[in-house]
This record gives sequence, C-alpha cells and structure tokens, in this order.
Amino acid sequence: MEDSHELHAFLQNVTYEMRAEYDRIFRRTREDPGTAGDEGESNWASLLSDWLPADVYVATKGRILAADGSASPQVDVVVLAGDYPRKLRDKKLYLAGGVLAAFECKNTLRKEHLAKVFINAQKISELKKPKKGNFYGEAFSPITYGLLAHSHEWSPDRATQIIDAEIKRLHAMAKHPRHLPCLVTISDLQTWQLHYDPLRPLAAEPPFQKQEIGKQGKGNWSYVAASMFMRWVPLDFDFAPGKGPQIAKERPNPIGELLLYLLRHLAHKDFDRSGMASYYQEAGLSGGTGSLDMKYWDLPEVYSELVISILKGNDWSALEKLGNTSARSLP
Repeated sequence: MEDSHELHAFLQNVTYEMRAEYDRIFRRTREDPGTAGDEGESNWASLLSDWLPADVYVATKGRILAADGSASPQVDVVVLAGDYPRKLRDKKLYLAGGVLAAFECKNTLRKEHLAKVFINAQKISELKKPKKGNFYGEAFSPITYGLLAHSHEWSPDRATQIIDAEIKRLHAMAKHPRHLPCLVTISDLQTWQLHYDPLRPLAAEPPFQKQEIGKQGKGNWSYVAASMFMRWVPLDFDFAPGKGPQIAKERPNPIGELLLYLLRHLAHKDFDRSGMASYYQEAGLSGGTGSLDMKYWDLPEVYSELVISILKGNDWSALEKLGNTSARSLP
C-alpha cells in the first residue's frame, strides 16, 4: 500500500492530543468530577470547531428549545448553523431551528450511558418537524445526535463486543428510525454509525434475509426499509489512498470517521459539504464497515402519507423533485 495520506497523520495527532487530555483529566476526576466533565466537553467542542466548516458554530452545555416552547434534556455540545443569531450564541437555550447537531460527551463511557443516549435521541428528534417527502428527512432526526467519549471502562479486548451487544439491544426497541442516535465515537476505540436503506426490494433479498424480515414481522410491501449500525471490521484487502472507495485493512481513525459522517449529514441538511466529504472518503477516513445488525421497517411505519401515496402510484418521478436523488444507503 502507498504511504499514508497526510490527512491521516493530522488526525493521528488529534487522537494523541485527546488521549493526553483524557489522562490529564482522569487524574483529577475523583477530586472534582464536575470540572473533569466540563474539560472533556471542551475538548470535543474544540475538536469540532477546528475541523467542521467555518460557517458553523460550536457551543457547549445547554438545552434545545423547540418552537412550541418545550426543551430537550441537557446536551453537552451543539453545532449551530451559520445563520444562527450571534446575539443568542451564548444563551444556554439553543433554538432548535438553528441546531444542526448535538452531542452527549463522556470522559469514560459506561454501559448505562448508551441507554440514556438512545432515550434522549428520541426526545431530541421530536424538537423539529421532519422534512416531509424526503427519505433522509423522514428517516433521520432533524438534529444529528450522538455520543462522544474519550475512552471506556472495559478491557480493550472486550469493549467493542460489549458495545455492539448493547447497541443491538437498544436498536431493536426503537419505534422509528428517526428516534435513533446517529453515532457513538470513542476516540481510542471505534466509531459506530447509523445508516439507513430507504427502499430495499423484497424480490432481490437473499433467502436468509427474507427469513429475517419475516421473523421481524415485516415484508407486507414489495419493498422494505432498513436501519443498521455499522463499524469498522477488518478486511483482507484494501485500496491505495485516493483510489477509493477506501476499505482499510487497518483500523481507521475513529475521529476521522466521525468527521466524515458528520459532513455527510451536513450535506443532507441543505448545506454544500459534499466536496470535503468526498475528499475524506477518497483519502480513506471511512475505513471498511460491517453491519452489526439490521432492523427492517415496512414503509408506512417510516414515511409520511405524501411519500406512501407516490410509492403506491406508477410514477415515482415526484420523489426526485422532493430531493430524493438516490435510494442507496444514507447518509
């Protein structure tokens, strides 16, 4: 394989810095856990501010305020749109209309933190109305939400499998894909990402998948939708940097995966982020991913009457007019 792309070296330095910060913070956690938590959040806010586009603003600690006056649970980091009022950036009730993403931050991830994130993901998804008629807008939360952690409480050889099992369990209980968190990043371990297939023809599914669809009580239409959490898995081949799609034999940088995934979401939120997202993909930040599990949805469970009425008809061209450029995996 060719020499590693410089972008990987830049991100590896960020990973070292995050590890050094975790070690420093951890030494003082018992003396002052509140300050330790604040410092960890500041680390993530600084990282996102440094690496996300210049026209977004990253803030810490607050609640997200819906148009009806209801507010979210407290979030640790928020990413605000460029048109968010500067006067209100330091107010700790963030107006939902200008919030692009929000995160829970942990210095040391524990199992119970994952359950809390799944609960809060549903609450945050209900703060803004979904974009009707658009596969992405109806299936993903209007506010990209996830968990960011410096490290975790388990031994390195067990951590990934424990988190896999808990994410699978919590995923199975979801009532709508929009209620799911989009990602879990542990800077010294892995990034788990939520992906979504908007239309999967049943006729094209292999027999074992059809059997699984039936077990989940789905398959009442000729198409199904599917949500899945994915993470890097080791593969026995790779591509040279810049030759993409980049499928890495070696574990990719979890922070690089986080940044690429966020840029993809920003691009779907009517912001032109496709240039850097494509570059990061070609440079190999995404690594190879494998699906932990797949939850199937009958289309009326996910989509509005607008989308269902189009799908029932013979002319699907209206879907493209509503911004559906592809039925491939999202984001």
